[in-house]
Amino acid sequence: MKLATQLGVLLLLILMPAMALGTEFDELDKAPEGAHKGQMLLGGFIAFGSPSGSIIDGENSFVSDSTYTFTNGVTKEFQVSHLAFGMGVTFEYMPIDYIGAKARLKRTYISQKTDFGPDYRNWQGTVYQDFSLYVGPSFHTTVRKRWDFTLTPMLGYAYGTFKGAPIANSILTSVTGSSEQTVSGITYGAELNCTIYFSGGLFVSLGADWTRNPINLNSKITLSNSDKPGYKYMNGAGSGTIDSLCFILTAGYAFSN
Repeated sequence: MKLATQLGVLLLLILMPAMALGTEFDELDKAPEGAHKGQMLLGGFIAFGSPSGSIIDGENSFVSDSTYTFTNGVTKEFQVSHLAFGMGVTFEYMPIDYIGAKARLKRTYISQKTDFGPDYRNWQGTVYQDFSLYVGPSFHTTVRKRWDFTLTPMLGYAYGTFKGAPIANSILTSVTGSSEQTVSGITYGAELNCTIYFSGGLFVSLGADWTRNPINLNSKITLSNSDKPGYKYMNGAGSGTIDSLCFILTAGYAFSN
């Protein structure tokens, strides 16, 4: 329900500015012109894929020797898998042909779930979530065509929360300590897209999105696991990274003045 509400808000954020701008730009009724100087692109996106990096490796290592016993007496090895999910709005302005300036506001989730199998209860938790703002140049390969390929390196700032071993800390008696902290800092990545332009100003992009979130772990993270005596969370490291490689789908409107 929470995710559906956020997606609804995202849709409104996309459509309301587009409808307002549509009253001022008469080119919405013309055939698609593709990317060109003076064009603006406003859209919303969703992204999902697989996270990696030292934080994810640390999560897996922290619970690698643990087990969980269900109420029916069955004991299963404690394993978790991870999913990256993001959504947000994006805006680009092209001051010249082939090059645009792009900004992206993004909501990111790195979720975790247990892998006990379909016949047993599985738990879900969130390792990391943030709000981030990215900016960067967008390089286009075509001008005034119905299709286009773009590459956008991006630099941004993220503010969010991190929670180490969220499921293990909730259901395993062997895991103790504090696991949650607020995080903020520089983040960066790149986006590669294939864009198709349609009549009426609509465009749809399909591509890949890679982001890296460096995370500094402070003294609030005090997790330990008695199944691994002497082992500290992340092996005591004070920082780590979460890399997300995702499929990204963007839809929106193209305007030019």
